Parts: sequence; structure tokens; C-alpha cells
Amino acid sequence: MRDRLATLGFPEEAVPARVAENLIVECRIPPRTAWRLASELSLDVAADQYNAITGDPRAGMRGTRIWEYEQWPERGVRPTVAALRVLAQVYGTSWKSLLGLRDLEQLPAKDLAEYHADTGAPAAAPETAPARPARVEARADADFGAAALDDAILLTKTNVDDVQLDDLWADLDFLGGAYTRTAPDAILGQLAVIERRTSALLKGRQRPKQTQDLLLVGAKCSAMMAWIAGDLGRYCRSRQLNSAAWLYTQYADDFLARRWVRTSQARVAFWAGNGIESAKLAADGLNYHVGSRMTDAPLILAEARGWSSVQAEPQVLEAIARWTSIEDPDLGPGGEDPFFNITKDRRHYMAGTSLLSVGQASAALREFRTAREAYEKLSLESRWAAMDPMIRIDTGRAHLRLDDLDGAAAQVEPLLAADVAKQPDMVHAMLKVLAVELSGPRWGKAATARHLAEALLDTQTTAGL
Repeated sequence: MRDRLATLGFPEEAVPARVAENLIVECRIPPRTAWRLASELSLDVAADQYNAITGDPRAGMRGTRIWEYEQWPERGVRPTVAALRVLAQVYGTSWKSLLGLRDLEQLPAKDLAEYHADTGAPAAAPETAPARPARVEARADADFGAAALDDAILLTKTNVDDVQLDDLWADLDFLGGAYTRTAPDAILGQLAVIERRTSALLKGRQRPKQTQDLLLVGAKCSAMMAWIAGDLGRYCRSRQLNSAAWLYTQYADDFLARRWVRTSQARVAFWAGNGIESAKLAADGLNYHVGSRMTDAPLILAEARGWSSVQAEPQVLEAIARWTSIEDPDLGPGGEDPFFNITKDRRHYMAGTSLLSVGQASAALREFRTAREAYEKLSLESRWAAMDPMIRIDTGRAHLRLDDLDGAAAQVEPLLAADVAKQPDMVHAMLKVLAVELSGPRWGKAATARHLAEALLDTQTTAGL
């Protein structure tokens, strides 16, 4: 386009404005990005010139901040009028030309009033801005490869830095640890913000290692969102998120990321009623060896639990034996990962539920007792709120299998006074299972069993389920 404009007789100083106009109208590029590109400036060079104009080399304007200005109002950061005035000097235009209709619709009233009040002409290009290199209309054969160095240097230009990446990982770690004590919807909303930030950054230019780090953040964030959405009973959305997480891992080509996703997929498949699929997903996850960063326990136990849903006793017992041989009773809450490395109480609970489903009630009861002891030893902030009702429900079921109605009642009665409305979907599902078992042929005639079943169903009605 520059060549076409030159052929038409446009002077060099008029070319950027026409290029910017074309980018905005024909290519639908937002004004601030269009003017920077028309001025042939990278994000970092634009930031350097911005700082030079302000006269304070410590002003701190960076290419990443200019990029955030360019993403607004869909995302990013809203530029102030003062910042727009300086950017206009860098690009040789007026600050008003850096705002499109969508920008104006989101401006604060004060800024919009200033926009309408300003009738000044476009600012002149800053004298401190370096002259744009003269364009070469044609290159002789002797110039072959002359631009190779400039093209390679482009690889060093990036819209992300180590601080941003560290912030993303720190936020994920914090939310992973906070899930045990925070409402699932709140965590899900904050993870969605991280996912949007990561997606926006990936649309820019990064160095290869930075791109892989962003892909890993995207994989873990999406897998965590899928896990939590499953806890809330949103299985269709969970599968979509897990598909997105797996796609991230394929591009990142990282074994640990594949473990994260397979763990989440196995969990969601089980609670959605696909036990065999859950077992196979967990078994596949074990093929990705990652040392101690994520133990084998969650995947082995997920495999056992998946097979237990179809009463595949040999596979369940074999998986439980594998888990027992590697179980580390001293592994602290979360191990090296506060989300995917489940705590000791949850490990023994999963083992107990698998054993109970294949008729091993006595062995299951031992696991539930260990789970209870481990749960009570955890600090309050490390306890997962759903774990107490889940242990009680399945401990009660184990007592029923051992013909101990009084033992079952002792476990269940505390649940009747508890508020279960905000518990994850799995708690409600297991309460219904327990109510059905209490109403079954074995216990249907016992007054205690009938009363417990009715009370459990009442808690579901109260919860609006």
C-alpha cells in the first residue's frame, strides 16, 4: 500500500495517515494498533519513544502496556487521556484519532467531554523521534539476505515477560489451594479471568519458551475449570473445557500437563456416569512419567474407582494393590501441587469407595476410618468442605453392608442438621444413593431406616434438587 500511495504522488509524510485509515476501515484493525503499525513501530520502540517524549527515562512505559492499551475495551487496560496525547505525538497524529466508536462508548464521562471539547489540530511528529529509514524501492541481487538479521531480531520482540508468567502461575497455585475453602463458583470465575488473559497473550508474539509456558498455563487452568465445573454438575461444559485443555497440551507437548488433563477427564467422566471411560483415561495418564511433580496416586485411585462402577473386582483390587505399594502417608496437603495431588484423607476415601462398590465392606470401612483420621488432622484451611459429608455417607453405607444400622445412623444423623445446599453435585448424588439403600428391601421395614431415608430426601428438597 505504501508503494501504491507513493506511485499516486502522496508525499512521505502523508503516507502513515492513509495507511492507518486503510487498516481501520478495510482491515478493521483498532485505531491505536493501526496508527502504530502505520508508523512502522514495534511495541517496544513505541514505548521507548513515549518515555523520551515524557522526558523521564524511568517513566516505566513498556511495550506490554501499550499492547494492553490496544486491547481495550474488549480486554486489557483503558488508556488515560494523558497517555493518548503522548502516543499521538509518537505516531504523529491527534489523540482523538486513536479512539474508535467502541472506545468512545466505554470512556468515562469526563474523558468523553474532553474529547468533544478538544478542537485542536493533529500534533506534529516529535522532534525526538528517530527518522524513519528511507524505503528502498528495489533491491539488487547483491542485497540478497540483507534483511535476514532484522527479521531474526523480530523473534526477540515479545508481548509477555517473566513477571506476567510468574503472576499467572502464582494465581493458579493460589486458586488451587483456595478451592478447599472457597465456594466453587468463585474459584471458577477467577480461573476464567486467567484463561482470558492467557488466551489474549497467546495472540501476540512470544519467544518459543514463553509460548510453551502460556500453553501450560492454559492447559492447567482449563483442566482445573473442568474439574470444578464437574463438581457443580455442569458436565457438558466440563467436557468442553477438558477438550480445550488437551488441545493446549498437544501444542505444549508436556507430560505433566497431560497428567493434569487426564486426571480431570477421569474425574468428570466418573461423576457423569462413564466409569469405564474414566478408568481408561486414568490408566492413560499413568503413561506420562513426570517424577515427583505429580504422584501416581490420584490416577491409580481414579482408575480403581472407574472400574468399581461396573463391579470389575479384579481390576479394582489390582489397582488398590498398586496404590498401597506406593502410598506415602507423610505426603503433605497437595504435595508439590495444591490441586491435583489430593490429600491423604481424599486418597483413602477414594480407595474405600472403590472397595465398597465391589463388596469389600470391611476393607472399605478401614479406609474410611483412615480418611476420617487424616481429615481431622488437617488444618482448617486445608480441609475440603465436601470431604466430611462424603466420608460420612459412605461410612454409613459400609455399616449397612455389614448389617449395622445403628452404626450407619450415627454417621448419617449429623448430616441432617447440616446445610448441604452449597455442597458439590457429588454430595447430593451420594445422599440420594444412601436414601435409596435405606429404603431398599433389606432395611425398608426398619423404622430407623425409613426415618433416615425420608430425612435425607427432605434435605434434597430443601436444597432445591
